[in-house]
Amino acid sequence: MPPKKKFRSVKRKKRRFGNNQYTKKESAAKKVVLDREKASESSGESECDEDHVETAEHQNTEKRLPASVRKLKEQDSDSSQNCTSEEEIDSGGPEGFRFIDISVLASVFETLRCPLCKQGRAVLEEDGKAKMGLASLLILKCSSLKCKFEKPFYTSNKVVNSQAFEVNRRVVLATRNIGVGHQGLVKFCSVMNMLPPMQENSFQDHLKAVTNAAQTAAEKSVSKAADEVKAFYEPEQDDVYNIGISGDGTWRRRGFSSCYGVVTAMSTVTGKALDCEIMSKECRFCMPWRGKEATPEFQDWWEGHQHECQANFSGSSGAMDAAGLLAIFQRSIEKHSARYVEFLGDGDSKAHKKLVEEEVYGEVPVEKLECVGHVQKRLGSRLRSLKKRLGKTPLQDGKSIGEAGRLTNSKIDKLQVYYGKAIRDNTHDIEAMKKAVKAIWHHTKSTDENPDHDLCPPGADSWCGFQRDLENGTSDYQHDHPIPEAVADVIYPTFEALSDENLLSRCLHGGTQNQNEAINAMIWQRATKETHSSLPTVELATFLALCHFNDGAKAIICVLKELGIVPGTHCRDACAKLDHRRLSHSERKGGAEAKKRRKQLRNWKKGYSETLEAREGPTYGAGAF
Repeated sequence: MPPKKKFRSVKRKKRRFGNNQYTKKESAAKKVVLDREKASESSGESECDEDHVETAEHQNTEKRLPASVRKLKEQDSDSSQNCTSEEEIDSGGPEGFRFIDISVLASVFETLRCPLCKQGRAVLEEDGKAKMGLASLLILKCSSLKCKFEKPFYTSNKVVNSQAFEVNRRVVLATRNIGVGHQGLVKFCSVMNMLPPMQENSFQDHLKAVTNAAQTAAEKSVSKAADEVKAFYEPEQDDVYNIGISGDGTWRRRGFSSCYGVVTAMSTVTGKALDCEIMSKECRFCMPWRGKEATPEFQDWWEGHQHECQANFSGSSGAMDAAGLLAIFQRSIEKHSARYVEFLGDGDSKAHKKLVEEEVYGEVPVEKLECVGHVQKRLGSRLRSLKKRLGKTPLQDGKSIGEAGRLTNSKIDKLQVYYGKAIRDNTHDIEAMKKAVKAIWHHTKSTDENPDHDLCPPGADSWCGFQRDLENGTSDYQHDHPIPEAVADVIYPTFEALSDENLLSRCLHGGTQNQNEAINAMIWQRATKETHSSLPTVELATFLALCHFNDGAKAIICVLKELGIVPGTHCRDACAKLDHRRLSHSERKGGAEAKKRRKQLRNWKKGYSETLEAREGPTYGAGAF
């Protein structure tokens, strides 16, 4: 491991922050917004005029922006108008909840005189039996036994048109938004020396109310997202829009044995979620009745339960992906007046095959697009599988495929990166893409004695050093660590299969499913895979993740308003700060310098690990010692 850098012992002079390499340059998103504003001012167009059909060039510009920038660049004005009323802006005094030691509050009240007799001191007491969850009943009394002054009050207001206390609804929403359930809340209260929260049954009642509010907010969010997407397309003769989506499924447990799965559909233009399908193979209320299906008691119970049963899917966990996407496609016209004629998938399930068999849109076909990221992984997966299958079998030159200087893990990673770059850099031409893929194999096996760079792009700006030397008339390029001829012959069929025109033609769009993976992570942050989650928990996690993914952290304000709760100044300010950090973080990580630095760190870690493993030899294996 390289030695650590030594820091200067001299005390440096403090200076004020004066911007850095990221803040000095305007982001691509800000430039696009400024260009739009200037264009609208010069032509005299209003905001309503901007909702007309966008050109293909504008769609490509939107796609090139970071996902967070595309979704949140207009949220500051939209979310404040939709989720904030004028009555909330100025509260006129302190608001919100605080952590306060009750003994400190009691000592403060003791300094006040009784408002009734003007002689005794105010005494604060608590009625522990009358508490409602985290809402405690405090009683302000006079210290004088002769005075009858007594003022009881709860530490929280009630929700509008409900008997529930605001603090209980907020804490259930907050805990589930960070992936904590009832037992986590109990542990938190115990460490904070607080009275225990509500019971499990009450927690579930609050959870049901929060889920209904989150579902309503999510439906509004996807409806708004669909309207934004349709602005990029022209309607067909039947007033239905033909748009493209990216669909993917996720499970609560790995290994295709999960009882719960979620499938999401997202726009390939805006990157916002348009629909989701939540599936469950089990119902906790049906479990006690297993083995009693033939009894009259079960039939009587089932008549009242069948409409509320949580099991909405029967089949293997792997089939959830295809079934969920089929349901999403079948209701697209009714829900959004749109047909999903372009389907970007990862190829892990037979979802597209099922869509074709069911003819979801009649004579209108659904085109299959491949995720470039998943196609890129195929090269690495196949080469690793080939390396494992051959093992220590000697090749034509008498050496095994995985020895040092041959097909190592770092070499496979490099070939995988080159393959993905060949696809992304040639999305304009299928022949150029196919030629670039084959050029990888010829370039990596070339040597100083036998160069093979005919397929490499010519010119002084070529990525191939040999071609740059030819253009500049120099001989500086050297073939470092080429793949031996015997290894190249073994891996050639893999490159031949992955340069197939049918496969590469489905990658001409250059898109990935990173946005789907992002929302999948957000779902399981709110319903962690480490602990069991029932269907209501998964549903709430999905609705909250969908709102947050589409509209940012400010989406929680809409959920609170659906609950009948005024979000408050502190809530709105905190959400605005979270969205600002998300944007700045996205712009920073999307910069060229940040990407270059991440690549260097990844390459260094891989090479360093392989060096240690080669030096130490076998140190760990199943039953190896």
